[in-house]
Amino acid sequence: MLLTEFRSVVARRADALAVVVPDGDRVSYGELSLRVDRALGWLRARGIGEGQVVATWLDNGIDYVALVFALAGSGAIHVPISRSATPEHIAWLVEQTKPALVVGAEPLPDVVVEQVTTAELAGGSELIGVRPFAAYGGAFRLLETSGSTGKPRLVTWRQDDLLHDRRQWIAYTATTAADVLFNRHTLDVAHGCDVHLFPALLSGALLVLADPSAAPDQLLRWLEETGATVCSALPRHYELLTQAARSRSVDLSALRMPLCGGAYLSGQVVADAAEVLGIHIRRIYGSTEFGIVLGNMDDAVQDTRGMTPVTGVEIRLAPLDAAWPSIGEVLARSTHTSVGYFGDLGATSATFRDGWYHTGDVAEFDGEYRVLGRVADLLGGSAGPVFSPGVEAALTAACPITEAAVLAPLPGEAEGEALVVATPAAGVEDERVRAAIRAVLDDLGVRAEIVLAATIPHTAVGKVDKPALRKGRTSNVRQH
Repeated sequence: MLLTEFRSVVARRADALAVVVPDGDRVSYGELSLRVDRALGWLRARGIGEGQVVATWLDNGIDYVALVFALAGSGAIHVPISRSATPEHIAWLVEQTKPALVVGAEPLPDVVVEQVTTAELAGGSELIGVRPFAAYGGAFRLLETSGSTGKPRLVTWRQDDLLHDRRQWIAYTATTAADVLFNRHTLDVAHGCDVHLFPALLSGALLVLADPSAAPDQLLRWLEETGATVCSALPRHYELLTQAARSRSVDLSALRMPLCGGAYLSGQVVADAAEVLGIHIRRIYGSTEFGIVLGNMDDAVQDTRGMTPVTGVEIRLAPLDAAWPSIGEVLARSTHTSVGYFGDLGATSATFRDGWYHTGDVAEFDGEYRVLGRVADLLGGSAGPVFSPGVEAALTAACPITEAAVLAPLPGEAEGEALVVATPAAGVEDERVRAAIRAVLDDLGVRAEIVLAATIPHTAVGKVDKPALRKGRTSNVRQH
Protein backbone atom coordinates (compact mmCIF):
# COMPACT_ATOMS: atom_id res chain seq x y z
CA MET A 1 0.00 0.00 0.00
CA LEU A 2 2.55 2.61 1.05
CA LEU A 3 5.00 1.42 -1.60
CA THR A 4 2.30 1.35 -4.29
CA GLU A 5 1.29 4.89 -3.34
CA PHE A 6 4.93 6.00 -3.47
CA ARG A 7 5.42 4.42 -6.89
CA SER A 8 2.42 6.29 -8.24
CA VAL A 9 4.22 9.51 -7.25
CA VAL A 10 7.45 8.29 -8.86
CA ALA A 11 5.59 7.66 -12.11
CA ARG A 12 4.60 11.34 -12.20
CA ARG A 13 7.73 12.95 -10.74
CA ALA A 14 10.71 10.68 -11.45
CA ASP A 15 13.06 13.59 -12.21
CA ALA A 16 11.94 15.83 -9.33
CA LEU A 17 14.03 16.07 -6.17
CA ALA A 18 12.69 13.76 -3.46
CA VAL A 19 15.12 13.94 -0.53
CA VAL A 20 17.89 16.40 0.33
CA VAL A 21 20.36 16.12 3.19
CA PRO A 22 21.61 19.66 3.93
CA ASP A 23 25.29 20.00 2.99
CA GLY A 24 25.12 16.39 1.78
CA ASP A 25 23.46 13.86 -0.52
CA ARG A 26 20.30 14.35 -2.58
CA VAL A 27 18.19 12.07 -4.78
CA SER A 28 15.34 12.38 -7.24
CA TYR A 29 12.17 10.34 -6.97
CA GLY A 30 13.47 8.00 -9.65
CA GLU A 31 16.79 7.50 -7.88
CA LEU A 32 15.08 6.94 -4.54
CA SER A 33 12.80 4.37 -6.16
CA LEU A 34 15.86 2.43 -7.37
CA ARG A 35 17.24 2.39 -3.83
CA VAL A 36 13.89 1.10 -2.57
CA ASP A 37 13.95 -1.68 -5.16
CA ARG A 38 17.50 -2.71 -4.25
CA ALA A 39 16.62 -2.88 -0.55
CA LEU A 40 13.41 -4.79 -1.29
CA GLY A 41 15.33 -7.19 -3.52
CA TRP A 42 17.83 -7.84 -0.75
CA LEU A 43 15.04 -8.48 1.77
CA ARG A 44 13.20 -10.83 -0.59
CA ALA A 45 16.41 -12.74 -1.37
CA ARG A 46 16.92 -13.35 2.37
CA GLY A 47 13.35 -14.56 2.81
CA ILE A 48 12.19 -11.52 4.76
CA GLY A 49 8.45 -11.19 4.29
CA GLU A 50 5.02 -11.18 5.84
CA GLY A 51 4.93 -10.94 9.61
CA GLN A 52 8.70 -11.09 10.15
CA VAL A 53 10.16 -8.38 12.35
CA VAL A 54 12.97 -6.16 11.08
CA ALA A 55 14.51 -3.77 13.59
CA THR A 56 16.44 -0.68 12.52
CA TRP A 57 19.10 1.22 14.46
CA LEU A 58 19.99 4.01 12.07
CA ASP A 59 20.85 7.66 11.75
CA ASN A 60 18.77 9.80 9.42
CA GLY A 61 19.72 9.23 5.80
CA ILE A 62 18.40 8.55 2.33
CA ASP A 63 19.02 4.80 2.60
CA TYR A 64 16.90 4.76 5.77
CA VAL A 65 14.08 6.45 3.85
CA ALA A 66 14.38 3.83 1.10
CA LEU A 67 14.35 1.02 3.66
CA VAL A 68 11.08 2.28 5.19
CA PHE A 69 9.31 1.87 1.84
CA ALA A 70 11.08 -1.44 1.13
CA LEU A 71 9.83 -2.84 4.43
CA ALA A 72 6.33 -1.65 3.56
CA GLY A 73 6.57 -3.53 0.28
CA SER A 74 7.90 -6.71 1.88
CA GLY A 75 5.10 -7.16 4.41
CA ALA A 76 7.59 -7.17 7.28
CA ILE A 77 7.02 -5.48 10.64
CA HIS A 78 9.30 -2.49 11.21
CA VAL A 79 10.65 -1.83 14.71
CA PRO A 80 12.67 1.42 14.73
CA ILE A 81 15.16 1.63 17.60
CA SER A 82 16.49 5.01 18.66
CA ARG A 83 20.21 5.55 18.24
CA SER A 84 20.14 7.11 21.71
CA ALA A 85 18.66 3.99 23.33
CA THR A 86 20.67 2.45 26.15
CA PRO A 87 22.04 -1.11 25.77
CA GLU A 88 19.52 -2.26 28.38
CA HIS A 89 16.62 -0.73 26.46
CA ILE A 90 17.83 -2.20 23.17
CA ALA A 91 18.01 -5.63 24.82
CA TRP A 92 14.43 -5.17 26.07
CA LEU A 93 13.17 -4.22 22.60
CA VAL A 94 14.92 -7.18 20.99
CA GLU A 95 13.50 -9.55 23.62
CA GLN A 96 9.98 -8.14 23.17
CA THR A 97 9.89 -8.13 19.36
CA LYS A 98 12.30 -10.97 18.43
CA PRO A 99 13.50 -9.54 15.10
CA ALA A 100 14.63 -11.81 12.29
CA LEU A 101 16.99 -9.07 11.11
CA VAL A 102 18.58 -5.89 12.46
CA VAL A 103 19.65 -3.17 10.04
CA GLY A 104 22.10 -0.90 11.82
CA ALA A 105 24.56 1.90 11.33
CA GLU A 106 26.95 -0.48 13.07
CA PRO A 107 26.55 -3.88 14.75
CA LEU A 108 24.52 -3.91 17.93
CA PRO A 109 26.50 -5.46 20.78
CA ASP A 110 25.18 -8.61 22.46
CA VAL A 111 22.33 -9.09 19.95
CA VAL A 112 22.22 -12.65 18.63
CA VAL A 113 20.30 -12.13 15.38
CA GLU A 114 21.40 -11.47 11.80
CA GLN A 115 22.67 -7.91 11.41
CA VAL A 116 23.42 -5.92 8.26
CA THR A 117 24.10 -2.31 7.32
CA THR A 118 22.17 -0.12 4.87
CA ALA A 119 25.24 -0.25 2.61
CA GLU A 120 24.73 -4.01 2.22
CA LEU A 121 21.05 -3.51 1.41
CA ALA A 122 21.93 -0.81 -1.12
CA GLY A 123 24.10 -3.37 -2.91
CA GLY A 124 21.21 -5.76 -3.42
CA SER A 125 19.90 -6.82 -6.82
CA GLU A 126 17.28 -4.50 -8.25
CA LEU A 127 13.77 -5.91 -8.53
CA ILE A 128 12.36 -3.12 -10.65
CA GLY A 129 8.60 -2.91 -10.34
CA VAL A 130 8.44 -5.96 -8.08
CA ARG A 131 4.92 -6.55 -6.87
CA PRO A 132 4.63 -5.32 -3.27
CA PHE A 133 3.15 -7.47 -0.56
CA ALA A 134 -0.63 -7.10 -0.80
CA ALA A 135 -2.23 -8.51 2.37
CA TYR A 136 -2.35 -6.01 5.22
CA GLY A 137 -4.20 -7.81 7.99
CA GLY A 138 -1.32 -7.69 10.44
CA ALA A 139 1.10 -5.19 11.89
CA PHE A 140 3.35 -2.98 9.78
CA ARG A 141 5.15 -0.98 12.45
CA LEU A 142 5.79 -1.15 16.19
CA LEU A 143 6.52 2.39 17.32
CA GLU A 144 7.63 3.40 20.80
CA THR A 145 5.78 6.00 22.80
CA SER A 146 8.01 8.85 23.93
CA GLY A 147 8.43 7.62 27.50
CA SER A 148 8.41 11.20 28.78
CA THR A 149 5.87 10.36 31.49
CA GLY A 150 6.74 6.73 32.19
CA LYS A 151 8.03 3.49 30.67
CA PRO A 152 7.70 3.47 26.86
CA ARG A 153 5.29 1.07 25.20
CA LEU A 154 5.22 -0.32 21.67
CA VAL A 155 2.25 0.80 19.59
CA THR A 156 1.05 -1.39 16.71
CA TRP A 157 -0.01 0.24 13.44
CA ARG A 158 -1.40 -1.57 10.40
CA GLN A 159 -0.26 -0.29 7.03
CA ASP A 160 -3.74 0.34 5.64
CA ASP A 161 -4.71 2.42 8.68
CA LEU A 162 -1.46 4.40 8.52
CA LEU A 163 -1.88 5.14 4.81
CA HIS A 164 -5.48 6.28 5.22
CA ASP A 165 -4.49 8.46 8.19
CA ARG A 166 -1.63 10.06 6.23
CA ARG A 167 -3.86 10.73 3.20
CA GLN A 168 -6.25 12.62 5.45
CA TRP A 169 -3.36 14.57 6.95
CA ILE A 170 -2.01 15.54 3.52
CA ALA A 171 -5.44 16.86 2.58
CA TYR A 172 -5.90 18.63 5.92
CA THR A 173 -2.58 20.47 5.62
CA ALA A 174 -3.00 21.07 1.87
CA THR A 175 0.45 19.58 1.23
CA THR A 176 1.37 19.55 -2.47
CA ALA A 177 4.33 18.81 -4.72
CA ALA A 178 5.36 22.47 -4.36
CA ASP A 179 6.10 22.07 -0.65
CA VAL A 180 9.43 21.55 1.11
CA LEU A 181 9.04 19.59 4.36
CA PHE A 182 11.91 20.20 6.77
CA ASN A 183 12.44 17.33 9.21
CA ARG A 184 14.66 17.92 12.26
CA HIS A 185 13.57 14.72 14.03
CA THR A 186 14.96 11.20 13.91
CA LEU A 187 13.04 8.85 11.63
CA ASP A 188 12.42 6.39 14.46
CA VAL A 189 9.65 8.59 15.91
CA ALA A 190 6.21 9.50 14.56
CA HIS A 191 7.15 13.17 14.31
CA GLY A 192 9.85 12.20 11.81
CA CYS A 193 8.08 9.62 9.66
CA ASP A 194 4.39 10.43 9.95
CA VAL A 195 4.50 14.23 9.97
CA HIS A 196 7.37 14.68 7.49
CA LEU A 197 8.53 11.62 5.54
CA PHE A 198 5.19 10.15 4.47
CA PRO A 199 3.38 13.46 3.80
CA ALA A 200 6.31 14.67 1.68
CA LEU A 201 6.97 11.56 -0.39
CA LEU A 202 3.32 10.55 -0.84
CA SER A 203 2.46 14.01 -2.20
CA GLY A 204 5.46 14.55 -4.48
CA ALA A 205 7.00 17.22 -2.23
CA LEU A 206 10.65 17.60 -1.23
CA LEU A 207 11.80 16.08 2.08
CA VAL A 208 14.73 17.78 3.82
CA LEU A 209 16.48 15.47 6.29
CA ALA A 210 18.30 17.66 8.80
CA ASP A 211 20.67 16.41 11.48
CA PRO A 212 18.59 16.25 14.70
CA SER A 213 21.69 17.07 16.75
CA ALA A 214 22.48 20.25 14.81
CA ALA A 215 22.73 23.51 16.73
CA PRO A 216 19.76 25.91 16.48
CA ASP A 217 21.69 28.47 14.41
CA GLN A 218 22.61 25.72 11.95
CA LEU A 219 18.97 24.62 11.70
CA LEU A 220 17.97 28.23 11.03
CA ARG A 221 20.48 28.42 8.18
CA TRP A 222 19.15 25.22 6.64
CA LEU A 223 15.54 26.35 7.01
CA GLU A 224 16.41 29.48 5.05
CA GLU A 225 18.61 27.84 2.42
CA THR A 226 16.18 25.03 1.61
CA GLY A 227 13.15 27.33 1.39
CA ALA A 228 11.27 25.12 3.83
CA THR A 229 7.50 25.59 3.66
CA VAL A 230 6.43 23.05 6.30
CA CYS A 231 8.19 22.12 9.54
CA SER A 232 6.91 20.50 12.71
CA ALA A 233 8.77 20.82 15.99
CA LEU A 234 8.21 20.70 19.73
CA PRO A 235 7.84 23.88 21.81
CA ARG A 236 11.37 23.48 23.16
CA HIS A 237 12.72 23.44 19.61
CA TYR A 238 10.96 26.69 18.75
CA GLU A 239 12.27 28.26 21.96
CA LEU A 240 15.84 27.40 20.95
CA LEU A 241 15.34 28.67 17.38
CA THR A 242 13.93 31.92 18.75
CA GLN A 243 16.90 32.35 21.09
CA ALA A 244 19.33 31.75 18.21
CA ALA A 245 17.52 34.24 15.96
CA ARG A 246 17.80 37.07 18.50
CA SER A 247 21.47 37.46 17.58
CA ARG A 248 21.08 37.40 13.79
CA SER A 249 18.67 38.33 11.03
CA VAL A 250 16.51 35.52 9.71
CA ASP A 251 14.16 35.14 6.76
CA LEU A 252 11.63 32.34 7.16
CA SER A 253 9.04 33.94 4.89
CA ALA A 254 8.71 30.72 2.88
CA LEU A 255 7.66 28.77 5.98
CA ARG A 256 3.90 28.77 5.41
CA MET A 257 3.12 26.09 7.99
CA PRO A 258 5.28 25.87 11.12
CA LEU A 259 3.53 23.17 13.14
CA CYS A 260 3.98 22.56 16.86
CA GLY A 261 2.82 19.62 18.95
CA GLY A 262 4.14 16.82 21.11
CA ALA A 263 4.11 18.85 24.33
CA TYR A 264 2.27 21.77 25.93
CA LEU A 265 2.65 24.93 23.82
CA SER A 266 2.50 28.16 25.81
CA GLY A 267 1.22 31.42 24.39
CA GLN A 268 4.62 32.99 25.13
CA VAL A 269 6.42 30.60 22.77
CA VAL A 270 3.88 31.40 20.04
CA ALA A 271 4.19 35.16 20.58
CA ASP A 272 8.00 35.08 20.68
CA ALA A 273 8.16 33.04 17.46
CA ALA A 274 5.91 35.56 15.73
CA GLU A 275 7.98 38.52 16.92
CA VAL A 276 11.49 37.12 16.40
CA LEU A 277 11.15 34.46 13.70
CA GLY A 278 8.28 36.12 11.85
CA ILE A 279 6.24 32.90 11.75
CA HIS A 280 2.74 31.94 12.84
CA ILE A 281 2.94 28.61 14.66
CA ARG A 282 0.02 26.25 13.98
CA ARG A 283 -1.07 24.21 16.96
CA ILE A 284 -1.44 20.45 16.59
CA TYR A 285 -2.12 17.75 19.18
CA GLY A 286 -1.90 14.00 18.84
CA SER A 287 -0.21 10.84 20.06
CA THR A 288 1.75 7.84 18.85
CA GLU A 289 -1.26 5.66 19.69
CA PHE A 290 -3.82 7.63 17.70
CA GLY A 291 -2.22 10.04 15.25
CA ILE A 292 -3.18 13.71 15.04
CA VAL A 293 -6.33 14.53 17.03
CA LEU A 294 -6.68 18.32 17.02
CA GLY A 295 -5.26 21.17 14.98
CA ASN A 296 -5.54 24.83 14.09
CA MET A 297 -4.30 25.82 10.64
CA ASP A 298 -5.34 29.49 10.87
CA ASP A 299 -2.63 31.88 9.67
CA ALA A 300 -2.63 33.99 12.84
CA VAL A 301 -0.70 34.46 16.07
CA GLN A 302 -2.26 31.62 18.07
CA ASP A 303 -1.03 32.69 21.50
CA THR A 304 -4.52 32.45 23.02
CA ARG A 305 -6.10 30.06 20.54
CA GLY A 306 -7.24 26.47 20.86
CA MET A 307 -7.83 23.70 18.32
CA THR A 308 -10.60 21.74 16.62
CA PRO A 309 -10.75 18.07 15.54
CA VAL A 310 -8.86 17.25 12.36
CA THR A 311 -10.60 15.59 9.43
CA GLY A 312 -11.99 12.15 10.26
CA VAL A 313 -11.68 12.50 14.05
CA GLU A 314 -14.50 12.77 16.59
CA ILE A 315 -13.88 14.28 20.04
CA ARG A 316 -15.65 14.42 23.39
CA LEU A 317 -14.61 15.32 26.92
CA ALA A 318 -15.07 13.01 29.91
CA PRO A 319 -15.62 15.44 32.84
CA LEU A 320 -13.18 15.22 35.72
CA ASP A 321 -15.46 17.00 38.20
CA ALA A 322 -19.03 18.29 38.04
CA ALA A 323 -17.73 21.67 39.23
CA TRP A 324 -15.72 22.02 35.99
CA PRO A 325 -18.23 21.16 33.23
CA SER A 326 -16.06 22.52 30.41
CA ILE A 327 -12.94 20.59 31.46
CA GLY A 328 -12.39 16.88 30.93
CA GLU A 329 -10.21 14.09 29.60
CA VAL A 330 -9.96 14.10 25.81
CA LEU A 331 -11.56 11.04 24.21
CA ALA A 332 -11.08 10.55 20.47
CA ARG A 333 -12.17 8.08 17.84
CA SER A 334 -11.46 7.48 14.18
CA THR A 335 -11.96 4.67 11.71
CA HIS A 336 -8.21 4.51 11.12
CA THR A 337 -5.91 4.49 14.12
CA SER A 338 -3.49 2.11 15.84
CA VAL A 339 -4.36 -1.42 16.91
CA GLY A 340 -3.12 -0.76 20.45
CA TYR A 341 -0.13 -1.77 22.54
CA PHE A 342 1.98 -4.67 21.30
CA GLY A 343 1.81 -7.63 23.67
CA ASP A 344 -0.20 -5.74 26.29
CA LEU A 345 -3.91 -6.48 26.03
CA GLY A 346 -4.54 -5.01 29.48
CA ALA A 347 -3.12 -1.61 28.57
CA THR A 348 -4.89 -1.70 25.20
CA SER A 349 -8.25 -2.49 26.80
CA ALA A 350 -7.78 0.28 29.36
CA THR A 351 -6.84 2.88 26.75
CA PHE A 352 -9.18 1.93 23.89
CA ARG A 353 -12.65 1.48 25.40
CA ASP A 354 -15.95 1.21 23.53
CA GLY A 355 -14.35 2.58 20.38
CA TRP A 356 -12.89 5.63 22.13
CA TYR A 357 -9.21 6.33 22.70
CA HIS A 358 -8.69 7.66 26.23
CA THR A 359 -5.79 10.06 25.77
CA GLY A 360 -4.97 10.73 29.42
CA ASP A 361 -4.84 14.42 28.50
CA VAL A 362 -7.17 17.12 29.81
CA ALA A 363 -8.63 19.93 27.72
CA GLU A 364 -10.96 22.86 28.21
CA PHE A 365 -13.64 23.61 25.60
CA ASP A 366 -15.03 27.05 24.86
CA GLY A 367 -15.63 26.68 21.13
CA GLU A 368 -12.05 25.46 20.69
CA TYR A 369 -10.15 22.81 22.65
CA ARG A 370 -7.21 23.95 24.77
CA VAL A 371 -5.06 21.12 26.07
CA LEU A 372 -4.14 21.80 29.70
CA GLY A 373 -1.94 18.81 30.52
CA ARG A 374 -2.09 15.18 31.55
CA VAL A 375 -4.71 13.92 33.99
CA ALA A 376 -1.74 13.11 36.24
CA ASP A 377 -0.57 16.76 35.94
CA LEU A 378 -3.50 18.07 37.98
CA LEU A 379 -2.36 20.17 40.94
CA GLY A 380 -4.36 21.58 43.82
CA GLY A 381 -4.98 25.22 42.93
CA SER A 382 -6.75 27.75 45.14
CA ALA A 383 -9.09 29.00 42.40
CA GLY A 384 -9.88 25.91 40.36
CA PRO A 385 -7.92 23.23 38.51
CA VAL A 386 -4.27 24.00 37.81
CA PHE A 387 -2.07 21.77 35.66
CA SER A 388 1.70 21.43 35.56
CA PRO A 389 2.20 22.87 32.03
CA GLY A 390 0.28 26.03 32.92
CA VAL A 391 2.39 26.50 36.03
CA GLU A 392 5.56 26.01 33.96
CA ALA A 393 4.39 28.69 31.53
CA ALA A 394 3.60 31.10 34.38
CA LEU A 395 7.00 30.53 35.96
CA THR A 396 9.01 31.06 32.76
CA ALA A 397 7.01 34.23 32.00
CA ALA A 398 7.42 35.83 35.44
CA CYS A 399 10.67 34.50 36.91
CA PRO A 400 14.37 34.99 36.07
CA ILE A 401 14.76 31.43 34.79
CA THR A 402 15.44 29.80 31.42
CA GLU A 403 13.27 26.71 31.91
CA ALA A 404 10.98 25.09 34.46
CA ALA A 405 9.52 21.63 34.93
CA VAL A 406 6.67 20.96 37.34
CA LEU A 407 5.91 17.42 38.49
CA ALA A 408 2.64 16.63 40.20
CA PRO A 409 3.01 14.53 43.35
CA LEU A 410 2.72 10.79 43.12
CA PRO A 411 0.29 9.09 45.51
CA GLY A 412 1.64 9.33 49.06
CA GLU A 413 4.50 11.59 48.05
CA ALA A 414 5.56 14.55 50.26
CA GLU A 415 2.07 15.26 51.59
CA GLY A 416 0.77 16.19 48.17
CA GLU A 417 3.53 18.66 47.31
CA ALA A 418 4.49 19.17 43.68
CA LEU A 419 8.13 19.39 42.59
CA VAL A 420 9.37 22.46 40.71
CA VAL A 421 12.75 22.16 38.98
CA ALA A 422 14.04 25.39 37.42
CA THR A 423 17.21 26.58 35.71
CA PRO A 424 18.13 30.10 36.87
CA ALA A 425 19.07 32.76 34.34
CA ALA A 426 22.77 33.60 34.19
CA GLY A 427 23.96 35.97 36.88
CA VAL A 428 20.82 35.82 39.02
CA GLU A 429 21.19 34.89 42.68
CA ASP A 430 19.45 31.70 43.72
CA GLU A 431 17.53 33.39 46.55
CA ARG A 432 16.01 35.88 44.11
CA VAL A 433 14.99 33.04 41.80
CA ARG A 434 13.42 31.06 44.63
CA ALA A 435 11.50 34.10 45.86
CA ALA A 436 10.11 34.79 42.39
CA ILE A 437 9.05 31.16 41.97
CA ARG A 438 7.44 31.09 45.40
CA ALA A 439 5.45 34.25 44.61
CA VAL A 440 4.00 32.67 41.45
CA LEU A 441 3.18 29.42 43.25
CA ASP A 442 1.49 31.29 46.10
CA ASP A 443 -0.57 33.29 43.63
CA LEU A 444 -1.77 30.04 42.02
CA GLY A 445 -2.29 28.31 45.36
CA VAL A 446 0.16 25.53 44.52
CA ARG A 447 2.26 23.83 47.21
CA ALA A 448 5.62 22.67 45.91
CA GLU A 449 9.22 21.90 46.72
CA ILE A 450 11.59 24.10 44.70
CA VAL A 451 14.81 22.71 43.25
CA LEU A 452 17.26 24.81 41.22
CA ALA A 453 19.42 22.91 38.75
CA ALA A 454 21.96 23.70 36.05
CA THR A 455 20.03 21.75 33.42
CA ILE A 456 16.75 19.91 32.94
CA PRO A 457 16.91 16.53 31.16
CA HIS A 458 14.98 15.99 27.93
CA THR A 459 14.06 12.90 25.95
CA ALA A 460 15.48 12.29 22.48
CA VAL A 461 12.42 13.94 20.91
CA GLY A 462 12.70 17.10 23.01
CA LYS A 463 10.24 16.59 25.86
CA VAL A 464 11.11 17.09 29.51
CA ASP A 465 12.18 13.68 30.83
CA LYS A 466 9.99 13.56 33.93
CA PRO A 467 10.95 10.01 34.98
CA ALA A 468 14.60 11.07 34.93
CA LEU A 469 13.76 14.15 37.02
CA ARG A 470 12.00 12.02 39.62
CA LYS A 471 14.79 9.46 39.65
CA GLY A 472 17.63 11.96 39.89
CA ARG A 473 15.96 14.89 41.57
CA THR A 474 19.04 15.64 43.65
CA SER A 475 21.58 15.33 40.83
CA ASN A 476 22.93 18.47 39.18
CA VAL A 477 21.17 20.51 41.87
CA ARG A 478 22.33 23.95 42.98
CA GLN A 479 19.95 24.35 45.88
CA HIS A 480 17.25 22.37 47.66
